[in-house]
Amino acid sequence: MKKYLIIIASFLLVACSRGSNAETFVQDENVVPPSVTITLEEEEEIEPEEEILSPHYDMAISRLTGHYISIDAYNRRPFAVVFNNETRALPQSGLMQADIIYEVLAEGATTRIVAIFQSAEAERIGPIRSTRHYFSDFAMNHDAVLIHHGGSPQAYTSIRNLGLDHVDGMRYDGTVFWRDPVRRAERGLENSSYTSTENILAHAEDADIRLDISEEFAMFSFFEEPTTPSGAEASTFISVPFVASNVAEFRFCEDTNLYYKYKFGNPQLDEETGEQLSVTNILVQITTITGIPGDTEGRRNVTLVGSGEGYLITNGSHIPIRWEKESREAPTQWFFEDGSPLTINIGRTWICVTSNNPTFE
Repeated sequence: MKKYLIIIASFLLVACSRGSNAETFVQDENVVPPSVTITLEEEEEIEPEEEILSPHYDMAISRLTGHYISIDAYNRRPFAVVFNNETRALPQSGLMQADIIYEVLAEGATTRIVAIFQSAEAERIGPIRSTRHYFSDFAMNHDAVLIHHGGSPQAYTSIRNLGLDHVDGMRYDGTVFWRDPVRRAERGLENSSYTSTENILAHAEDADIRLDISEEFAMFSFFEEPTTPSGAEASTFISVPFVASNVAEFRFCEDTNLYYKYKFGNPQLDEETGEQLSVTNILVQITTITGIPGDTEGRRNVTLVGSGEGYLITNGSHIPIRWEKESREAPTQWFFEDGSPLTINIGRTWICVTSNNPTFE
């Protein structure tokens, strides 16, 4: 409110005479007291300061990538989706939306991918393939729901023993999962199963599958800006041999600070975006891989509980590291060779699980 104040003051001139024994006060009647007007300036209204919100005020830092993501995504359990990764399955759909990608041998010379989704939603994910018992360990690393289409006998036993939440295309084909008719005709039934984030979420709610992540399943710490770890050696080409005839290759681009994925010497693409698959970090987890005795399909055991060596490849460099996993339910922990917790650069990570050492150039 605007306020004005006028004050009129009359001052009396007072003559003072002092006697020897008393004080006498006399007003001079001939003096006219002056009128003094004091005007206060207009008092400005003070508007309340506008609240300035951070662009990330409704977001949280992803445990998987170090990027800011929505609060809803941060609190939601990830999905661990099994992808076919043989030649006829390429290119796959949805891998550019995954936060972490595991690649490991299945049978023969074939690798499969287990992709961890939390940050982004994907409209088309696949082709989805059957699971193996050690894929459950990848899901347990992140408190994830396992998404697969079929599985080995050992895989179903593992899911049952672990009490692992999962969604199986063998049961939900035609509802949660759909078949791509062109893929089915040209590349076979095993390369035609697809789903989406929307389908998985809707089914999880209907099936009363827990969607709130239960614990801080954090595997990494993140540098604040692109960093080469202390003691790392420069390298811009990485070759990870799963077997002699199946080698994963990555080439580093300084302009983007990303590693681009190659399979059989060709760029590995995402069918939906047409982009070459790329990540900020690569982890090589070296472990023991052996055939299952008496298994006529050539299935394998992969040792994921215990400890072992590996490599971190990031920011155009590589450095030896170590990994530990206390139990199948516990997340894998990664360390530098001096025992300090592993720190990686902010972004997506590709994890190659192999029994062989990589080559760096």
